[in-house]
Amino acid sequence: MSEIHSFGNLPIIAHSWNKDRTQIAVSLGKNDVRIYQKVAGKWKLTHTLCEHLSRVLAIDWAPKTNQIVTASADYNAYVWTFENDIWKPQMVELQRTSRAVCCAKWSPEENKFAIGSSDKNVAVCYYEKDQRFWAAEMIKKKPKSTVTCIAWHPNNQLLAIGSCDYRCRIYSAFVKTVDEQARTSNWGKITNTGELLHEFQSESGWIHDVAFSPLGDNIAWVSHNSIIFAVTADNPSRITMEITSYLPFRCIIFMNESTIIVGGHEFSPLIYNYDQRNGTIDFLEKLDRQETSTGRQSIGRLFDQAAMQTQTPEPVSTHQSMITQIVPYQKENGNLKEIVIEAGQELRGDVDETLTVELRSGKAEIFGTELAIGQKYQFTSGMKFAIFTYWGCTVNIISPHEDYYVARDENPMHIYLNVHGMLEQLRQKAETEKTRGPRIMVTGLPDVGKSTVCRMLVNWAARLGRTPILVDLDVGQNQISIPGTIAAMVVRRPASVEEGFRIEMPLVFHYGYKTPGENIGLYNEIISSMAMYVNIRSENVEKSLISGVVVNTCGYIRQEGYESFKHVAKTFDVDIIIVLDSEWLSTKLTSDLPGVKVITLPKSGGVVPKDAAKDKFRENKIREYFYGPRNNICPHVFTIEFNEIKIYKIGAPQIPDSCLPAGMILKNPYNKILPIAASPALMHHVLAVSSSNDPEQLLAKNILGFVVVQQVDSEKRTLTLLSPQPNVKNKLLIVSDISFVDMK
Repeated sequence: MSEIHSFGNLPIIAHSWNKDRTQIAVSLGKNDVRIYQKVAGKWKLTHTLCEHLSRVLAIDWAPKTNQIVTASADYNAYVWTFENDIWKPQMVELQRTSRAVCCAKWSPEENKFAIGSSDKNVAVCYYEKDQRFWAAEMIKKKPKSTVTCIAWHPNNQLLAIGSCDYRCRIYSAFVKTVDEQARTSNWGKITNTGELLHEFQSESGWIHDVAFSPLGDNIAWVSHNSIIFAVTADNPSRITMEITSYLPFRCIIFMNESTIIVGGHEFSPLIYNYDQRNGTIDFLEKLDRQETSTGRQSIGRLFDQAAMQTQTPEPVSTHQSMITQIVPYQKENGNLKEIVIEAGQELRGDVDETLTVELRSGKAEIFGTELAIGQKYQFTSGMKFAIFTYWGCTVNIISPHEDYYVARDENPMHIYLNVHGMLEQLRQKAETEKTRGPRIMVTGLPDVGKSTVCRMLVNWAARLGRTPILVDLDVGQNQISIPGTIAAMVVRRPASVEEGFRIEMPLVFHYGYKTPGENIGLYNEIISSMAMYVNIRSENVEKSLISGVVVNTCGYIRQEGYESFKHVAKTFDVDIIIVLDSEWLSTKLTSDLPGVKVITLPKSGGVVPKDAAKDKFRENKIREYFYGPRNNICPHVFTIEFNEIKIYKIGAPQIPDSCLPAGMILKNPYNKILPIAASPALMHHVLAVSSSNDPEQLLAKNILGFVVVQQVDSEKRTLTLLSPQPNVKNKLLIVSDISFVDMK
């Protein structure tokens, strides 16, 4: 829906908004700039800036510093500063400019601005604090005709200009006096001011406007021959063109990385989609809703007497004349924001909808995985991220909400890294002496970051070429397999920032419950089976033996849970126990396990209780198993008869001693293997496909995969299963208490 504001009968040559859109500065084609403020729904003239001697051609209002730069046909540019309710001008030293200054734009960080003029000059202007004046550094490789438009790259050090010589150019705008160091760019190496990085030919036609996309990876411009041009940084040699049938365009902006809005002599803004991959620009729609009117007539109709007599309605746009400039009034959801993270700080966030992160400069990592400069990482709803930097960095974020913050409190990341350094020294010693590498167990209360610490330790090890074995005993939130299981895998490469570990031939054992306390005996027994296989792997592969084992545990530490911890330490023969944020547990383990080194570490400030999110996490983990981390896998749905499979449940219900006959003792009910008849009670339950062909060996054998019961037909005696494969290879299935309702 459009909103119309009138500032008289004169055409608006240029305009710019203040930070909160309560004021607007406009040029009406005269030598002054008028500033209006919205009062009671109406625009009131509050200030008139009258320093220029000729028509003002460009205005740009810096939202952060609240400074206005104006450019005029009088060869001059002024910077206006608001002090004591007065706008005070300061002239920019443009000594080499002898013709009209056509365009002016503040840089994203507002510490400099650029101007373009009719005498082919392009200047990057900055404030000389010592001399107290605005200096201009001229670009030497200047265009061959009038500079008509300017656009800044989000990194604050690249400049795109369009001119009347039919070319669009990208220059380095790095100014050593202002910028501390040159930043990395996908468009090329940034060096001295004015270095020409790219030059694009635009067939024919003056270039009227140019724009970078919010992340700066795409650039687009419009020319007087009604053509839209676009180029992506990944392939700057391919120029995408859209030859339109509309009247010439005068202005262009990116709303996001692919959506473009253009305007000009057509009276209505037009929306286009730029597909970088396929190299196409496609028309979407007109932004204005058209109305009917008899007031506007085409040139041909003015000389058509019959048409003048009939006066049939003709559709018109909200605008009644040429569109000279498009400026965003309100930023849409998903707007780009640049964040500077200083050394030792961490950017944390919980994603509500979607969030995109791109490292623009410096070095940073997420849970031990290093970020690549210029690569976009996308996070979806429910995901967490924590970007830490030891050196300082700059990142771009696109998110509908500001559900992130920079943590400036004390961070234990340096402590965790020191632990990694200690483990690496032990690995180097084992490599020299041909012995076993370190085995670490990470314990602590619930929600203290145990899984995150394990992930960082194995990621750091993998970055050094090690292949540690990660064992995850957390049956509620397992990061290798689905909930209700314990799993192990060899980590050969760091985990993906977006998708986690690349799961290759994991070893998975069925447990069937969400917490160890529901069947602690079964839990301890399958831990023993897992430890046996891990020991065999370590002994047979020298690289894994040297790299060691990292064991992640549950947060169940009271009563039998603590005894389970001791059982884990003994079965895996751990050398080091890392206790997170629990002095009591550390003291007790030190006393009960004298041969094991116990280290107490603080938890990160970004760790928060996640009871409400656990069910969502489990559901997403199961969905990811069947549909892939990006919903890029298509699972199978098939029907199988009751007599084709055998279903079992491990663990008999616990019967109180008072309910048993006198003198009777029920032996090991926790690992009793019970056959289950197929019935509607299995609906939505996860079934584990065992690798065993003997029901008596279900506990000792690992799992091949999982299926979900989607439908039970008692009359036809069939089950409908959701499965990654078109059939089940093994017919022995184990029922789990874990359920999954497929809503896809």
